[in-house]
Amino acid sequence: MNFQTEIYDLFHRQMHDWQLAKNNFDALKNCRKKTFEFDNFHINIHFNPARAVSSLAKLDEKTIAARLCFLCSANRPQEQEKIDFKGKYDVLVNPFPICPVHFTIASNTHKPQIIHGKLDDMLDLSQVLPNFAILYNGAKAGASAPDHFHFQAVNLDFFSEPVEKPMNGLVSKLSFQSSKKEDVKMWFKNLCKKFETGESEGKEEPMMNIFCQYKSEKWILTVFPRKRHRPTQFFAEGSEQIMISPGAIDMTGNIITARESDFEKITKEVLIDVFRQISR
Repeated sequence: MNFQTEIYDLFHRQMHDWQLAKNNFDALKNCRKKTFEFDNFHINIHFNPARAVSSLAKLDEKTIAARLCFLCSANRPQEQEKIDFKGKYDVLVNPFPICPVHFTIASNTHKPQIIHGKLDDMLDLSQVLPNFAILYNGAKAGASAPDHFHFQAVNLDFFSEPVEKPMNGLVSKLSFQSSKKEDVKMWFKNLCKKFETGESEGKEEPMMNIFCQYKSEKWILTVFPRKRHRPTQFFAEGSEQIMISPGAIDMTGNIITARESDFEKITKEVLIDVFRQISR
């Protein structure tokens, strides 16, 4: 049995045995969606109430320090099964999904969300899961568990447009593809050096989201450089508040809203303003 088949089997078992996860995946089928057209791409807005746990979470250091880490094995729900990857990661069904098939790949030890030294694992993961996009949210760029290293895997057919497709004038992204793993790693290393200026200087890593895919015997790595996690609308009060908290999936043009009022308020003009604030 190959690894991709193994995790699909895990998914189907969890849909049978874990009611919370099943309910949230079933709810995705009824999520409302609206679309805004731009010159050469479009942006989808999804209303997904189950994502409130992640997208509206408090991520300040005091809150993180006070709560139990939900990715550590001792604190996971009893129903949540795992599959080992490389002796370093636990593959888990995400009980609060964005996509019809959604996994979290968590480090089996508690360590911070820093990509340095782990890109090789991301490339290996994408190679054994060709039907999936592997994503990484930086600790200050959308990760709901900035204290515990993890990737996510989401089914590629969720995306109506290729992740690497340019979104000119709105979202900054840089892509590189190669059949040679070392070339991909070197490109990424050089890119990070280029980012280590201005607001990123002195931080443990530049603010970014990363996607990795493996198709036609090539890796495609796409990096979304960031300058802010949450836009001003998230912190506004009263009718001005729109609680958008963009992570990697949002940066691809699939904005996730957890409150119906926010879903209704989002216009094309709001989207332009949000991405101008957060995309570097």
